[in-house]
Amino acid sequence: MKNHSDNKQWNEYNWEREIRRDEKRISRYFQELPLCMDLPGEEDIIMKKLMAQPDLVPTNAEWSGFVFGESFFEDEDDFLIGGDWKQRKGADIFIQLEKIACEWNVVFASELRTANLKDGMAVICLMGKQLSRCADMLGIDTDDMRPLKISLAKRLLADINELVGALRDVRNKQPNLEQKINGFIGHLHSIREKTIDIINELKTAK
Repeated sequence: MKNHSDNKQWNEYNWEREIRRDEKRISRYFQELPLCMDLPGEEDIIMKKLMAQPDLVPTNAEWSGFVFGESFFEDEDDFLIGGDWKQRKGADIFIQLEKIACEWNVVFASELRTANLKDGMAVICLMGKQLSRCADMLGIDTDDMRPLKISLAKRLLADINELVGALRDVRNKQPNLEQKINGFIGHLHSIREKTIDIINELKTAK
């Protein structure tokens, strides 16, 4: 997500709409990219197409440049390098997700049938999306951005539901992985409960 430093007065529902808009814009960008790839000024062409659609324009943002925001490729130290991130609320969720993702990659490489590789890759992408979402949550440690953290946690719940569904699809297609996939789903249920606890705690904090 971009840095909306001017939107600190937003509530969780404002942030929810903006997060959905971000995701829709990124999705639309990658739909347009194959059509414009290698054309002169491909980035400008895509931007003009996207910005012609009002529902894709970021709220309260000056829009000039790359679809993900001009800071997307800046060389900045990741907040997870050093610091006290492991002591922050939700760090255990990030660590658990990271372990699940690593274990799934092993299953993907060694046990998934060729016919199911596309579905397995979709699971990998969803896990990466969850790790990114969780990292965004951990990067917020100020009270004035609490509504954003709540919205990110709510989106994480939706991501978990989507991932559970994707894992069930793989399980149905490859029953010999049932036990392992049930284990992944069990961990995701645990993460969902932890995320709900974080949301409730954030909503009741003063």
